[in-house]
Amino acid sequence: MVRRLTTLAALVGLTVLLVTSVVAPVAGAPPPRPLCDACGETFEATAAEHGVDVVVARSTATVRVAENGTAFWTVHNELQQSSASDRLRENDTLRTEIGDRAMWDTELLGSTVSADGTLTMRYRDSAFAAPAVGGTLRSGAFTESYGYRTLDGLGADRLTLVAPDGMAVDRAVPGANVSADRSRMTLTELDTGFVTFVQRGDPVGPLWSVLALATLLGPVVVLNAVVGIGVPTAVFGVFVGALSGVLSWLDPDLDRLVERPDVVLGGLGTAAVAGALAGTTLSSLGTANAPVLGAGVGVAAIGAVLSVQSVRDRLSYRVVVALAGLGIAVSAGATVVARPLFQSTGLLRSQAVALAFVVPLFAFLPAGYALATGRRGIAVGTAAVAFAIAAVQQVPLLSPGIAGVLVGLIAALSAVIVVACGVPLALTGYALEKTGS
Repeated sequence: MVRRLTTLAALVGLTVLLVTSVVAPVAGAPPPRPLCDACGETFEATAAEHGVDVVVARSTATVRVAENGTAFWTVHNELQQSSASDRLRENDTLRTEIGDRAMWDTELLGSTVSADGTLTMRYRDSAFAAPAVGGTLRSGAFTESYGYRTLDGLGADRLTLVAPDGMAVDRAVPGANVSADRSRMTLTELDTGFVTFVQRGDPVGPLWSVLALATLLGPVVVLNAVVGIGVPTAVFGVFVGALSGVLSWLDPDLDRLVERPDVVLGGLGTAAVAGALAGTTLSSLGTANAPVLGAGVGVAAIGAVLSVQSVRDRLSYRVVVALAGLGIAVSAGATVVARPLFQSTGLLRSQAVALAFVVPLFAFLPAGYALATGRRGIAVGTAAVAFAIAAVQQVPLLSPGIAGVLVGLIAALSAVIVVACGVPLALTGYALEKTGS
């Protein structure tokens, strides 16, 4: 018995250690740029880097797409008349240097400055759109994942996209104004999305358009789902299964929990709230303070419900699942309400991630209950499904490259942490089955 209690104490100690040491990771991102970075304010900034102080009164861009997917940009920047605009008109070398630097990922074809101060620059972008099934073209230039970079607006006051000869715009960017003959679309602000071009007059063009995107996104979604959700959930399931085996082997004597689970949960919740508040002073929890506090309030709320004898008399797996759902709901509400305590005016991304993993954390309550009834498969399944629900909210399913892999690695690490933090609730659920029996 002493050895069993020592093992349980070690597990709970590990839980406390992990809870007080976890800091939510913050991923960096490249500096944002507008879609047309040779337009407007970003052009002004590029010119200033070359010692030319210009003011762009208005900018427009026309993008003509060829049948092979190459795009030809024509950018018009209306400059306020000044000595700087005169320099650009007279100095071809300087104008070329600025124009070449102003627009990333494109080839400068030429530039001129008219007598009225309009700077015209022409670019070629050979990767603007790609051929796809059914003779279609698809372009991810207006998206962050498949476009140039992290997009920050349109850049131009107006941008017009012209379809290739013999083709029409089928899928347009949300909010775009598409001409009646669908030969072009016009944007005055950017709302990200894919663009597809189909053969004009093709009766199944819309179907080809859907397939063009499906062939691009389908494999990416599957890979990200496997790496970002499937693998971490499997890791989580293995650890939950191991924990279930340990608890079954120990078969701990939880007399105190059996007698007063409400008092134990109330104390656990209070300790979590106190830890979150203390973490603010010690800066030990990073941005996870509010979610930890919310989780503590949720645990205490379950304890309050269990203080009612009639509830304890009617305990079953479904009732315990409902209690876990109550704890999740209360945790979410408490997290939002507690933001001002941690100098947070809005719900940060890292806080939303931490809050999502409250779902599998509370799932340990019904999982422990199921384990006590001898249904280990249901116990592991309950926790694993809850973890998958949390993981799916974090994985960028449509993003190519290593984004899904990185999120998957973080989720796998989170799986270990959540299992450790879920031990007290698993023990409580285990004891609740004894309470109702």
